[in-house]
Parts: sequence; structure tokens; C-alpha cells
Amino acid sequence: MILPPVSHSWLPWWTSVATRPLRPWWPHTWWRMEASPAHPPTVYLTFDDGPTAIATEALLRILRHYDARATFFLIGHHVQAHPQRVRRIVEAGHAVGNHTFTHVDAWQTARSTVIRELEDTARVIRAHTGGPVPLLRPPYGHLTPALCRWAGRHGARVVMWDVMPADFQRGASPTSVARFTTAHVRSGSIVVLHDNPMTEPVTLQALEAILRWGTARGWRFEALPTPTTGP
Repeated sequence: MILPPVSHSWLPWWTSVATRPLRPWWPHTWWRMEASPAHPPTVYLTFDDGPTAIATEALLRILRHYDARATFFLIGHHVQAHPQRVRRIVEAGHAVGNHTFTHVDAWQTARSTVIRELEDTARVIRAHTGGPVPLLRPPYGHLTPALCRWAGRHGARVVMWDVMPADFQRGASPTSVARFTTAHVRSGSIVVLHDNPMTEPVTLQALEAILRWGTARGWRFEALPTPTTGP
């Protein structure tokens, strides 16, 4: 499995709040988007690890029900296995991004291997969408200078998050994930969830609760803007 569950109860707080002082060290990386007082509050939901056989379709149904848009960070070998689902994501108005070919950890993998994984994933996504892949998210959020330089050379944007409710965490529940998200989300927030069979029982119900909460308050759920260039 790509995401073994972990039991660190501090993880959502650490990745969402405690990392804020570190973010200026990565100035060309998106942690959250600019919020405009002239527009309704907007949240950017993101889903890592797809596309998958069942979870992707369920996520798309829920998003469609609430007229919400999101961004899916795709794994290259999953794209090869489920190309029709990549097309459905894009046709539904969602954005897609690069999540490497095999969910490789950039902190524990040779730089050349990481770059090759990014390039291979961009190629297979582009083959099924017909456009560039200008967004990427490193697995586990493990940024490296080499990864960021590669993104810069190709006109891509590295996307992190400011709300991580840890739907993959051992002991996570739909209620805990939804409550953490609604307690920490701000206009412009980038929320990371997962398109993964292991998280499906938690994520789908939590997504319903998050969208119901936000819609009732006039919030918008949008896909991340995509630059016109990319690998």
C-alpha cells in the first residue's frame, strides 16, 4: 500500500500549523492562495494518489453534487492503469497535477530517480489530457531544492498545503477529519485529502461533511489555477 496508516496524533497540527514559520524558505511554493475580500471565501481541495478504481468515481460524484471543483495529484502508474478516469477528472472541470510515478520519497531517493519519475508522470498525464502538467506535489510533502529547481525550469508550481487533516492516519474518522478541516480552514486554504482505497471509508464521508458545511456558509470550492506552461 502507498500510504501505511500512522498513529501520530500531532501530525495534523504539525503539518497544518507548526510548519508556518518554515514556509518562507520555499517562496516559490504554494502553501495557500491569496484571499480576496471582494470574493466569497474560497477553499482549494486537493486529492493525492489517484486515480483509483473506486475512490475516484465516488469523489467525483460527491464533488459534482455540491458543484465543487478540486485538484487531483496523480501517480503515474495509476494513470496508466486508469486512463479513462483521468479524462473524467478533467472533463468534470477539475485540475490535475504530478505526484511522481510510484509515490517516491524525494528525501530517500536519488535525485536522478526523482526527476525521472516527475518526467515520466508528466508525460503519461499529458498523453491523456492533451495539455501541460504545471502543478506538482512531492509525496509526503518532502521538498528538495532539486525538485523545486526542476519545477522552475519547466514552468510548474510546487503545491503544498496549509490544512492537512490526515485522513490516512490510524484512528482517523470522518468526524475527526471534517472537524479538523473546518476548524483550521481559511479563505485561500489548500486542503490535502487522499484518493486512495485505504482512506476511502474516512475521506468520502468527511468530504461530504466539509462540502455541506462550506456550502451552507457560502464558501466556494475551486480547482487550483493552472499556469499555461508546464512539462
